Amino acid sequence: MRSLNVVGAGKLGRTLATLWHQQGVFEIAGLFNRSAASTREAQDFIGAGTAVSDLNKLPHAQVWLLAVPDDQIATTAAALAPIIAQYQPLAGKSPMLFHCSGALPASVLAASDADLLASAHPVHSFADPKRSLTDLPGSTVALEGSEEVIDVLEPAFMALSCNCIHLSPSQKVLYHTGSVLACNYLTVLMDLSLQVFQAAGIDNKSAMALLEPIVVQTVKNNFALGPAKALTGPLVRGDVATVARQTEALRQLAKSNSTTNNDSDTTSDIQAATLAEIYRALGKAALPLAEKAGLSQDARRQLQSIFDES
Repeated sequence: MRSLNVVGAGKLGRTLATLWHQQGVFEIAGLFNRSAASTREAQDFIGAGTAVSDLNKLPHAQVWLLAVPDDQIATTAAALAPIIAQYQPLAGKSPMLFHCSGALPASVLAASDADLLASAHPVHSFADPKRSLTDLPGSTVALEGSEEVIDVLEPAFMALSCNCIHLSPSQKVLYHTGSVLACNYLTVLMDLSLQVFQAAGIDNKSAMALLEPIVVQTVKNNFALGPAKALTGPLVRGDVATVARQTEALRQLAKSNSTTNNDSDTTSDIQAATLAEIYRALGKAALPLAEKAGLSQDARRQLQSIFDES
């Protein structure tokens, strides 16, 4: 069993380390976070590994996971260079290093001076590590980098019942952008929807209760039928009057907030203006899809005119 050091045992790092420990894939060696308390919490969560308070105190390991934020990967790799060089003669070869950024290639780890580099991005939301322990299986992991490292990581993720795909460095940014649009921005749309409900006098708890069934069903429809057939609502029906009223309602909301709050609450002003802008932008983006679903050319022209108004 190969040993694994985890640098950045946050939500993602501690989830993977826990699952690999439970499945006997890796022997968890060292754990390091910037906060000593956070490192101890990770150790307790994983149930294995040695918590260290200094990068230089990390033990020798055959595989190193850098689960730090994207903008810290290169600097962390550089900080590890002398440590890895110290252990390399003991192992007889360079250890394997990988990160879990979806947008950055394995080469961002080059400052570590290690030869065997890879990236492994699980397409999964690690918002709650406890949930991820049971929800991660079935997720896809995008692998890129040294074949020797991928030959180790692919069976490691497959042991967690994950599927794996292989990417080139040039594919990563757009691949990750696609993931962000469908996952992260879905969450943003939920928040914007709740803001509109709040403006209508409906509290968040009630709004969430009424949204959950239709949002879940919409997601299911998209995967079962495809976006064109899953799209419903006033755009597909060509209900120009309804779209015009909704657009005007958001415009008036922004105007009302600005008049009422003046300079006392600029955040509310920005949110209301953003709601109207995003509604129009999404409406424009949806028109080709609505046309595939049966929207007439005449209705499309009228809707385009509404969305083009500022």
